[in-house]
Amino acid sequence: MRTVLASAADRRYGYQLVNLLGSVRTNSDVFDDIVVFDLGLDPEQRRLVADVPGVAVQSVPAFVPHWRQGRTWKTWIWTHVETDRLFWLDAGATVLRSLEPALRQVEERGYFAVSQGRPVGECIPSDYYEAFGLPRDRSARDTIAAGIIAFRRDSEFYDNVVARAHEDAVNGYSLGFSAADLPGRNIGIDHEDAPVVRDCPTFRWDQTVLNVRFHLAYDAPVIADLDEYAGWRSPHDHPGQVIWSNRRSGDLPYLSRAPSSRRGRALALLARVRWWRKRHERWFTSATYRLKARRVLSRR
Repeated sequence: MRTVLASAADRRYGYQLVNLLGSVRTNSDVFDDIVVFDLGLDPEQRRLVADVPGVAVQSVPAFVPHWRQGRTWKTWIWTHVETDRLFWLDAGATVLRSLEPALRQVEERGYFAVSQGRPVGECIPSDYYEAFGLPRDRSARDTIAAGIIAFRRDSEFYDNVVARAHEDAVNGYSLGFSAADLPGRNIGIDHEDAPVVRDCPTFRWDQTVLNVRFHLAYDAPVIADLDEYAGWRSPHDHPGQVIWSNRRSGDLPYLSRAPSSRRGRALALLARVRWWRKRHERWFTSATYRLKARRVLSRR
């Protein structure tokens, strides 16, 4: 049975993607193949990704006009990677321990899903309940993450959740933003010229349609613990934490361990230093020390 790890990134998450690959190779080298989709990496990032052993770099075709918006590209990847089992990880994740226990759940149940720690009703627009036939009493259930998910292609989960979510995304149901997210989130690859405003607190594109289909399909869903499989505060949110969802935080400890060549490791180390400086930029500006001095003096 062929098992593939898949991820994708544009230049905003390019170095996080390389870090993810390094963490998988170091802590969970259990996949037959790794496939990465280039959504707009810069040349240096693409060279680093290509320098990671066993990684194939592919692209997403413009299969619908809005393929870039609403994370429609992600649902296409879920349904078009040729494999028996697919494990999807967003580029902003770091793998800390083996993913083999999660893959065993995929084999037993057909899927592996992780809690987001929030009620699913927060990401579902009011008109979706009637449009999809989703009972409103399911709005109190846990949201599952679209950034950490795995499934068997021959499972009911694939047929009733993944494939249907892709159809929904193609039909435009993953497009739009919550009012509070405009204009802050309407940027980069997610930018829409005339965005639909959805009437829920946290509309989340692919994650919204995935959750609608998931909670329609299962009366008793099995959802993994947030801190164990998607801890976001630190890599120590759970004593057996498997994944750290660091997104754009953290110092990318596996970035320079991912490439195979000396030149690639050197470039990755330089990129990691630049990232560290960017995250700690306040310590390199005089204003930080002036404010600190004022506070110290004011206490005297």
